[in-house]
Amino acid sequence: MLRLEVSDISPMTDYKQLDQKAKELYETALKPLAASLAFELPHNTGRAVRRPTALFLGNHSSGKSSFINHLLGADIQKTGLAPTDDGFTIITHGNNSDSIDGQTVASHPELAFHDLDRLGPAFISRLRLRALPTDLLQEINLIDSPGMIDAVDRSNTREYDFDRSIRIFAEHADIILFFFDPDKPGTTAETISALTNTLAGLEHKLMIVMNKVDLFATMRDFARSYGTLCWNLSKAITTKDIPHIFTTYLPELATQGESESLKRIPLSDFDNARNEIVTEIKRAPTRRADNIVSDLLQSARTLSVHARVCDRIGSIYRKTQLRWYGAATGIAVATALALWQLWERLDRSQLGIGFGSGIALCLITVALGRHHLKQFRDSLGRTEALDTYFEQAFQDEITLGERLDLRATWKGLRGNMSRSLKVLSPAKFPLKITRNRLLKRLTKAIEKDIPKLRRQIGGA
Repeated sequence: MLRLEVSDISPMTDYKQLDQKAKELYETALKPLAASLAFELPHNTGRAVRRPTALFLGNHSSGKSSFINHLLGADIQKTGLAPTDDGFTIITHGNNSDSIDGQTVASHPELAFHDLDRLGPAFISRLRLRALPTDLLQEINLIDSPGMIDAVDRSNTREYDFDRSIRIFAEHADIILFFFDPDKPGTTAETISALTNTLAGLEHKLMIVMNKVDLFATMRDFARSYGTLCWNLSKAITTKDIPHIFTTYLPELATQGESESLKRIPLSDFDNARNEIVTEIKRAPTRRADNIVSDLLQSARTLSVHARVCDRIGSIYRKTQLRWYGAATGIAVATALALWQLWERLDRSQLGIGFGSGIALCLITVALGRHHLKQFRDSLGRTEALDTYFEQAFQDEITLGERLDLRATWKGLRGNMSRSLKVLSPAKFPLKITRNRLLKRLTKAIEKDIPKLRRQIGGA
């Protein structure tokens, strides 16, 4: 029977106590507002204590599985030039070497991966967990992922929601390593989608790794490939500055199948970069404290944007509703007053015609109002309409300065908001006074409570 050991790792920080404080804020400040607006909170927020985790992403044949083997000092993961695996592998510590299937992983009481069930049986069948009696794994979990590829039709390539599965694992992770290689420096469709949309808001966890630099014969070749990667990243990552790119290689693979006389660029500096990467991976437990607070803050800020855009949509919907239904009510009242004034002057047939005309005009107005409201609800499924409401909701902030942080948050939120509005139409939004009360509590958490929690981490 596989026995998974889940425990606190770092003696420097009481993660259980920190998790408890974060959960209290989650329950009081985030959850009520999220529930009222059908907002799906990130899967790591308010969950059980989890083991520090490093997630490996990247193009196929970029060397992420080989790097995991290098870390563990054994050939654990399959490697190759072509895609070798279309599923995710969680590598954790166990008293004995063992492997369990995805369904067990998703339902295991000691693992914080219960939310993986929602990705469906196609995903679960491509998920597995490997347990190894390795020292490194006593402190952190490693998660290997399928190599990212190009596809004309993504639906014919993956039988499960690949982007959503990456997002869930990325939210669980404390460090995300994104691997590139000289042959495909950031150009595959799935890679661009992941960097542009799927990982939005998680940039604080991201490390970019350009691997296999031992393949370059000259520094000119290296510079050309490095420049291409920088160019592609600048198009995919919305931050002002491109993240630092770690350039490295694996020494055990550097000369396999090659002549000793074959010239390569000097590799000593790249050895230092590899050591830095390994050090950062081993720091995952130390990152945990910062990530607990950062994840909570990011969730709160994203929910705040969602709530304000919903507030704008709700206001427009209510005004449209009031305008048309108010007009119908006005017609009904005007008809009644006119007939009352003319009651003695008109015969019954004339009164009947007047009454019928008023009712007909009132019903036509109501029908037109319903039509306009339906058009408004239908427009919420279009990206350009949601973008417009976002711009209106944050008009003051955007006018005063180019808020790249707001735009980046919105870019990652927009798809989730579209799904939320299919579940909860504007007609079912809570009253504005209720929304304002919940949003005020959330704002207090963002501006006071969460920063206070961060200060406590640093011993302030």
